[in-house]
Amino acid sequence: MKPALLAGTLVALALASPLAVPAHANEMGSTQQAGIPPQDIAAVQRHNAAAEAAFRQGDYRTATREFEAAFLIYHRHLGLEHPQSALAGANMGMAMLGQGRFAEALEVLQIADEILAALDPQNARRPGIQRAIEMAQGRQNPGAPAGSQAAPRQQAGPAPSGGGSGNALDALNNTAVTAYQSGDFARAEAGFLDVLAAHEAAGSGASEGAGVAWVNLGEVYTQTDRLAEAENALDRARTIFEALSPSHRYLAVVDNNLTAVRRRQGDEQAALAGYQSAMERMRDTFGADHPNTAAAMGNLASAYLALGQPADALPILQRALEIEQAAYGDGAAQSADTVSGLGQAYLDLGRYEDAISFQHRALQALEGASVSDPRHIALLRQRYGRALQMAGRAAEAEPILRQALADTEAVFGTGTSQSILAMGYLASAMFDQAAFEEAERLQRRALGEAARLDEGVRAHSVAAIENNLAGTLRMLGRLDEAEALYRSSLAHAEETGEPLSLAMSLENLAGCVRVQGRLDEAANLQMRALQLYREVLGESHPEAVRAFANAGTTLGLAGDYEGAERLMRGGLDGLDGQVPETHTALLVARANLAWLYLRHMNRADEALGLYRTASGSIVASALEAGRSTSDQSRASALIVRRADMFQLHTEAAWAAAHHEE
Repeated sequence: MKPALLAGTLVALALASPLAVPAHANEMGSTQQAGIPPQDIAAVQRHNAAAEAAFRQGDYRTATREFEAAFLIYHRHLGLEHPQSALAGANMGMAMLGQGRFAEALEVLQIADEILAALDPQNARRPGIQRAIEMAQGRQNPGAPAGSQAAPRQQAGPAPSGGGSGNALDALNNTAVTAYQSGDFARAEAGFLDVLAAHEAAGSGASEGAGVAWVNLGEVYTQTDRLAEAENALDRARTIFEALSPSHRYLAVVDNNLTAVRRRQGDEQAALAGYQSAMERMRDTFGADHPNTAAAMGNLASAYLALGQPADALPILQRALEIEQAAYGDGAAQSADTVSGLGQAYLDLGRYEDAISFQHRALQALEGASVSDPRHIALLRQRYGRALQMAGRAAEAEPILRQALADTEAVFGTGTSQSILAMGYLASAMFDQAAFEEAERLQRRALGEAARLDEGVRAHSVAAIENNLAGTLRMLGRLDEAEALYRSSLAHAEETGEPLSLAMSLENLAGCVRVQGRLDEAANLQMRALQLYREVLGESHPEAVRAFANAGTTLGLAGDYEGAERLMRGGLDGLDGQVPETHTALLVARANLAWLYLRHMNRADEALGLYRTASGSIVASALEAGRSTSDQSRASALIVRRADMFQLHTEAAWAAAHHEE
């Protein structure tokens, strides 16, 4: 039984509370009274003017450099413990915040506020500085991580142009952002609509701040699957930003979020191109080391994962995590989706223990956050349990997946696609422990609920569940029922037109008819599946290699030994050395080729070498997983998840090959 795959993590960018306008620290009267030379006063004015212009254009690197030059003049003539120096330092801190240098920004802003609190506690600039401090703290400490069901990444920016930037408007926006972070999308929607209404009342409906509110509202609509409304909101934001500047920095964010909307409509290939473009624009706009660029990189990697290309996703995710760790620190909630994405990439590459470690880290980061969306936590708990189950540690995965199912149903509701997926994962864990009756009960319940999903997602979900249920029925010896379900799943997969889902259904049906002795039919089905894998993933992808091995086995059973060897060897040669020794595809390819050599081609020595390698990898994997649970070795030996009776024929063939020695 080949389980339905979880799509890669989705990282969604959006905007949040803007920064305060930089404080003016170049008033002529105060600087002259302080005895600063006229030439330095003029220099301060030049630096501040250049910095504010750069700040408003989103060029935070230049703004930081110019504000720092002004600060150094004040510091040289007035010393640090002076209100003017404090205001100049605060400006520098705000620009650092825009760059994503959150730790440095926080330190500078806190020092500035402490100086003002001691020397000028009623200074009108203090509220803006304190809001900037809160934003910097939100980046360092657990905040709103971005993800397929998570809050938008908060991005620093200047105050909305065109009016409407007062404390009341900031409070409205911050309340809406907080609601989003906690997963209260209804309150977040109402809040962002209130922000937009306030902009209209203030005459700033075409301002940058209004554009930001439209982006955030679009993200609310995206997360609640109101995709037409999301597109409309993002188009409104685009119109505003393009009117302000054809190269406005937030246009990169709009492109990114529109791609996320279109991806939810099912076009993964288009999403790949869209995220590639958005990442390049984000890098050009914010810089290669900015957290927004890292978020866009995470989106691009997620598209590769969804297309079955983990080797392409892995280096992108690794670089994105480096950027986020530099900005937020190690273990921050803001990096949870990138860490989880790495876990998914490692899982797809067969690096099971790495996958478990990264998914656990991601879950811990969210659970330790001061504010987190419980929907996001539930999804990451699913992924952690799934990684354990796929690694053969089904007994450990079971309680985690039971909790994930309960949590998912509590926050998403029963009968939702998220809850159905969680139910399927738990069923797989029970299947791997040979609890086939409970697996069947869960799968039938999931199938009944999936039949009531919206048309856009129903066919894909039903096809995956029917495949898994049919696999359970095969293990219970109910082959007629299993075949009927496999054929139904194939029909649903053909309805979706999704090639990988179709290939999976073809392979599973082939396995079922093969064990009933209908070898020609099985071979035709498997060759169709193999061709799809080769077209979509390439010949060296693990899924394609496993399909090579399965098709070769069927040809061998049908008596075409040379054709079988050609297929098996071609797949094995394409994969060897590219994935860990415990990868399922590698194990299947070696064991099937060894079976062919031993049983049908009188090449016992070659068979023995292949069996020793494959069996040793299984034992090593079982021992590794067994370190945490004393009775886990038996379950870990099922790392190939009982596919096509792999374990049984491996044990039998190994014994025969060993006897031949």
